[in-house]
Amino acid sequence: MSIGCCYSKGTTGDPKAPVVSHFNVVNNGYFIGKRNRLNQKQHRLCIQNPLFHAYGSIIGLIGALNHGTTVVLPSDRYKPEKNLDALKNHKCTVVYGTPTMYVDLVNLQKTRQEKLHLEVAVSGGAICSPHLFENMQKVLGVQQVKSIYGLTETSGSTFQSLEDDDAEKCTKTVGYLQDHLEAKIVDENGTIVPRGTVGELYIRGYSVMLNYYEDEEKTRECKEENGWFHTGDLALLNDDGYAVIAGRLKDMIIRGGENIYPREIEDYLNTHPDILESQVVGLPHERLGEEVCACLRTKDNKQLTVDDIRAFCMGNMSTFKFPTVVKILKEFPKTTSGKVQKNNLIKILTEI
Repeated sequence: MSIGCCYSKGTTGDPKAPVVSHFNVVNNGYFIGKRNRLNQKQHRLCIQNPLFHAYGSIIGLIGALNHGTTVVLPSDRYKPEKNLDALKNHKCTVVYGTPTMYVDLVNLQKTRQEKLHLEVAVSGGAICSPHLFENMQKVLGVQQVKSIYGLTETSGSTFQSLEDDDAEKCTKTVGYLQDHLEAKIVDENGTIVPRGTVGELYIRGYSVMLNYYEDEEKTRECKEENGWFHTGDLALLNDDGYAVIAGRLKDMIIRGGENIYPREIEDYLNTHPDILESQVVGLPHERLGEEVCACLRTKDNKQLTVDDIRAFCMGNMSTFKFPTVVKILKEFPKTTSGKVQKNNLIKILTEI
């Protein structure tokens, strides 16, 4: 039986309306909560995410209700100051959010120096950089930082860090497959690829949506009759079974015939001491087809040049992946749930 729709604005196109069932959300909520230790003690969970999004409603609220966890909702809309107030005043032990939200919390906490009681912080929506991971532990005092990955179409999550995962696993992967789900990586022909090879991620199991509301064509494109859901995400599974997300299939840059995965470049740029957040996109190029553009949010709006970025990348990735265009922006265009809209970002860049 369907329970409702969580609209998925998406980062590349128009809104979609995945229809999820009671079976989807109850099972996913239970196993998410269990992975985050909500069943081990009486935790207080602060949900920074909006409840109209699967992260806030299913991963957060339904997961907490499955395990009798106290839920703290800091404010009626995203306000970093209110989030930090809630962590302090309600002595929250677990917090959910996106990397951007944690960057804001870290910066506030550096100034306010509040006494916090955080044991677990879950980060989703984008990869958590090593620098942010370290700050979350040192500045926020979090005992364990965990990564989570999923889509609205999979009721919010499919992969998540295990309890004893170290910093490398939490910053370079999105974790291990959730209990009782199936995953495979396939090539453009739908053939399973070897471990460590990038391809499209397919998911099957209790978390997969019923359909897209009143859109049979879109449903058939993404969901097979045997239950496999095509995520549209490029990923690989390493030898330990952990997933590494390379980016969206539609976001892949093809420069002079070479496939370039923006996520790899973004993850490295995010380790730069002056970069708060990076987004890498492909811009049209007459000879090469596309060129690599790095869009950066920097500390104190510091200006970084193409030469600065290329020098930073030297020896850490193939030279054909080096950005040839660098743009410093104060903000990135985002969906209401906080995901960067790369299609709108490209539109802004081409109009500058």
